[in-house]
Amino acid sequence: RFAILMQRKIKLIILASLLVGGAVVCAIRWKAWFAIPPEPKWEGDTIEVAFKTFADEQLLLNMQKDSLEFLLLGDIHSSLDTSDFKMLSERHPNIHFWAQLGDWMERPYFYYKQQLYHSIQGTAFQTLPIIAVPGNHEYNKGIIKQLYADWTTIFPNPQNGPRRFLGRSYIVDFPTLRIITIDTDGLQRMSDYTQVSFWLKQSINEAKDRLTIVMMHHPVFSTAQGRQNPLIWLAFYGVLREADVVFSGHDHNYARRTVEYKERFWTKQQPTIFIGTNASTKNYPNKEKSYYDCVYSGFPVYQYIQVNNDTLSISTYELHSGKQIDNVEIIN
Repeated sequence: RFAILMQRKIKLIILASLLVGGAVVCAIRWKAWFAIPPEPKWEGDTIEVAFKTFADEQLLLNMQKDSLEFLLLGDIHSSLDTSDFKMLSERHPNIHFWAQLGDWMERPYFYYKQQLYHSIQGTAFQTLPIIAVPGNHEYNKGIIKQLYADWTTIFPNPQNGPRRFLGRSYIVDFPTLRIITIDTDGLQRMSDYTQVSFWLKQSINEAKDRLTIVMMHHPVFSTAQGRQNPLIWLAFYGVLREADVVFSGHDHNYARRTVEYKERFWTKQQPTIFIGTNASTKNYPNKEKSYYDCVYSGFPVYQYIQVNNDTLSISTYELHSGKQIDNVEIIN
């Protein structure tokens, strides 16, 4: 009887400790998780836009080329204006499309939606197709977060992803390249992680002899000091060993890491390159880790990507100055 009473007390102590710990964490993180800043008032012209995406079958068919060029932008946080997009289009006049890794808008408000539309108005980016991923700043805060209601209207993406994530996680195929996107902020249940992880593994395996790029907002390896995503690592790290390149944002700096794998003790697999990037003026310092091939922080950057048959070239530039920061080439 004494042993039973002790077991009950221990269970109550553990439960109380968990509740207290949860309350402390919520108190510390309340502002980050739940506080919603007031919405600025939009005072300019109001326009409505649906971006071109590869859900348009004819557009995708016209883009079936062995050689492609495109730009990739990480977090933007409403910090790029029309002059920035004009500058990028003049610097890279021959790109076929562009990609964005989430947190384009500072908040999911009408004000920032209009700012987004106006920033590309009158530039080459207005008519280019885009591959877009939601970020945590496109989600409304709460215990159960909700994606901004207009997001899937703004970006009418392909509907070929996992059932719960249609239009948010999806695939775009070219002759020698497969791009897979993952909505990481929408992963709120354990079954979400398992469903998307299974779909991701299947999508990478079915890419066959194509080069494979995965785009996601939250990184598997967090590159900023004091940040980590353990559930993202647990769910996707093992699966991503089959991909060629994994792009992520969220950490507001640039870092490239190459991970070598061994299929057996004597056989090496193709390595996976993990790249975290940031196109916003918001910057965090990099973690000081020796396994990074290249790190950079303090200024917004972007990637200029070229695909030529079996070769994928990724060049990283400082956004405003155009100075090259990094370059890596993958041969399939």
